[in-house]
Amino acid sequence: MTVLTGVVAQSSAKRSAEDTFHNTRMLRDGSVATIPWTQALTLEGRVYGAAPGATALGVAAGSFGAGAIDTDEFDYLQTIPATVAVLPIYIRVCIVTIGTAAEAGFHAFWGGAGVIGANSVAVTPHNLLTNSSNTSACTVATLGDDGGTTFVPAGLIARDVVMGITPNITATTAIGSTFIPAWSAITAGYTPTITGLASPARQIVIWANGQAAAGYIHHVFAELPIADIA
Repeated sequence: MTVLTGVVAQSSAKRSAEDTFHNTRMLRDGSVATIPWTQALTLEGRVYGAAPGATALGVAAGSFGAGAIDTDEFDYLQTIPATVAVLPIYIRVCIVTIGTAAEAGFHAFWGGAGVIGANSVAVTPHNLLTNSSNTSACTVATLGDDGGTTFVPAGLIARDVVMGITPNITATTAIGSTFIPAWSAITAGYTPTITGLASPARQIVIWANGQAAAGYIHHVFAELPIADIA
């Protein structure tokens, strides 16, 4: 009979350099990380959520910006310092009101150089392991006014748009008209690994576009020390 042994490292995983030997990592029940890696990261206290609306935790719907992408008006701006890397896991935009018929949905990019405009809502990402002492090194601001500093996109994380319908037309036409499917790393089969930079800092931007739209944004991401990635 073969006996497989490993090191229990459910909340204190150790990551080694390339081309080095490493003990098999096990969870406290002896499982050899058979749960999804993203769930293992959650048990480490490495997964965070940001869920703004009009307030930092989205108790009421927030008013989104322009009806199309405006590169100096941000619905969600996350700045990633050089000390960490961010892996987006889940992005959901819920649009609860919309004005006239127009494109509605979300566009999520990474890039840099953006500075959010006035009257923005600061968001502190919450750790999805509720008893973890880890805190996110990122800063998140949402729902800034027009007239911030232009964001320069470098790559696309995800997007999904539908044709928004004016609410006061026939109900049969409007059914599901502003339902925006969520993006998930699990269903997509991949997630970008966005390593931070010092100057200018690397950023994630989400535009929740729709004419006179309001609603909520939900972003879940893993955050790892940069030494564990590069």
